[in-house]
Amino acid sequence: MHHIIHMASPAHVQHAKILLASAPNIGQTKAGTAISGLMNSAGTWIAGLGVSGGALMVGYHALMRNLSGGDGATDAHHLQGIKKVVIGTAIVAGAGGIAHFAGGLF
Repeated sequence: MHHIIHMASPAHVQHAKILLASAPNIGQTKAGTAISGLMNSAGTWIAGLGVSGGALMVGYHALMRNLSGGDGATDAHHLQGIKKVVIGTAIVAGAGGIAHFAGGLF
């Protein structure tokens, strides 16, 4: 199987540079700043509510584990719940960070 490689001519490269240079920067438009602000706000809300909710759920599972009276099955259930909540909270915090990052791209 043969592959043909086409090289761009200097005229094509110059034309592409002109097109890229004349393209507006979306971050400087009204829509771009609105989208950037929306993404940053969404990241704040996602991370803030997710981490707060995760902390409340860890507190709930810890309290229920302490009030179980030493029942091994209940302790194991709530310890597993704590592990799942910590993992989920880390994922949500990462999603909030990704939203902030995406908002900063504009």
